[in-house]
Amino acid sequence: MKLKSIVLSALILFGAVACVEPSYDNDKVRVVEVTEHDFELNGQSAVTIFVGEKNTPKFSFTILKSDLKKGTLLQSTSNSEPNLAVSASVGSEYYTQSADFATSASVQIVELDKTNKIAKIAVGAKLVNPKIKNYTELAVTVVEVSGVNYDYLVK
Repeated sequence: MKLKSIVLSALILFGAVACVEPSYDNDKVRVVEVTEHDFELNGQSAVTIFVGEKNTPKFSFTILKSDLKKGTLLQSTSNSEPNLAVSASVGSEYYTQSADFATSASVQIVELDKTNKIAKIAVGAKLVNPKIKNYTELAVTVVEVSGVNYDYLVK
């Protein structure tokens, strides 16, 4: 009976520990967060989508709410698109678009499904840390926005 209790306790403990941290594909870029508060970019209502691995945001893509339409494509070369703000944080280093360096960024609204509350957005960037003249890149990747993040995206 005592052995049965120990085994049962171990299984319960293992089950509780397994539920604490969801498993992630470490190499998969995903939406970590979407801004829930109202703010503006160039005087117009905007939203920021934070993407990264696990639960750690790395890149942020800010676009105008008026650009949230299927098929919209925003591209910036050396900070040429004022309605697309992209940055990244890697450790203590900050990366951004720059008119002085070869940087690029893009966002495309691939799908905006209001019925199922899912958005698919292609994002990509090559950003620079101008202090150390170092780059960080995100190859064009389609990320999915769903649940409460979808609500924040379209509110």
